[in-house]
Amino acid sequence: MYDIAEKRRFKRIEKPYMTRFRTKPGGIWDMVAVNDLGAGGIFFNSSNNFEVGTVMDLKIGFSKSAPAIKCDGVVTRVIRHPDTLLFGIGTAFSKIDEHVKEMINKVAEVNHKINKLNFSDIAATLSLAS
Repeated sequence: MYDIAEKRRFKRIEKPYMTRFRTKPGGIWDMVAVNDLGAGGIFFNSSNNFEVGTVMDLKIGFSKSAPAIKCDGVVTRVIRHPDTLLFGIGTAFSKIDEHVKEMINKVAEVNHKINKLNFSDIAATLSLAS
């Protein structure tokens, strides 16, 4: 069976990040919580049905201690959520600072390693050692 996670070049961070976006050039800014973030792009839900190929300005609130990540993205996938007025929007970064891209990728790699840990096995091992 086809697994989209195996196709991806970058690990994803599956936690909400507040993100502002607008269509280029000069659309009206909107705000959403991004559902997942990777060095290659983002996925979020919106009431707007964007067309694949739509170019966007993005401002991603990645860290509370740093300014928002400013980059451009292109809509690559649109999924209609059944029985709702929401669309899932997959957006690939088309213009992003390489250092920012590396930082996102490092955070995603660490999160992936942490998520793979089985804490019940670790706790059992620690209790056997004491």
